[in-house]
Amino acid sequence: MNWNKRLFFAIFATIFTLSGCGIYDFKGTNIPNDINTFGVGFFTNEASLVNPKLAMNLTEKLKTKFQTETRLGLSSEIGDYQFAGTVVSYQLDPAAISPETGASQTQFTMGVRIEFNCAKYPEKNFTKTFTSSKIFDATTEFTSIEDNLTEELGTIIIQQIFSAVALDW
Repeated sequence: MNWNKRLFFAIFATIFTLSGCGIYDFKGTNIPNDINTFGVGFFTNEASLVNPKLAMNLTEKLKTKFQTETRLGLSSEIGDYQFAGTVVSYQLDPAAISPETGASQTQFTMGVRIEFNCAKYPEKNFTKTFTSSKIFDATTEFTSIEDNLTEELGTIIIQQIFSAVALDW
C-alpha cells in the first residue's frame, strides 16, 4: 500500500510539474528578446485569377496573428521584423477525371510569396512561397464556396508564415 501511494505521488508530481512549468506550451515563440516590432506592407495580387478582397484580407490576418500570438507591437513604419507579400497563385485545376463526366473533382490552390527581413538578424531573412490547396466536388459551383475556401486556405498559409518566422520551423 505504501508503494502505491509513492507511485501515485510521483506520477502526480510529474504531471503537475510538466504542466505548471510550461514545458508543453506549444504556443511559445522563438523570437529574440531584442526584436520588439513588426511591420506588414499591404500585400499585392499578381495571380492570373484575382479575388479583389484577398490581398487585404491576408495582410490583416498576418497583422492579427502576430499581434495576438506574440509580444511584438505593430509598427506603422519599418519594424524589427518586416513582411512584404504577393498573392502569386489563385487557381482552379482538375484533380480527378472521370471518363464519363470529365473532371469529377477540382483543386483550388492559393500561393503567397513572402519576403521576410530582419535587419538585426539577416540570417533569418527569406523569400518563400507558401501554398495550400483544397479539393472539392467539381459539380459544386466555385463561387458558392469561394469565400469559405479562401478563408480556410488563407488561415493555413498565415499559420505557415507564422511558423517559419516566430516558431523557427
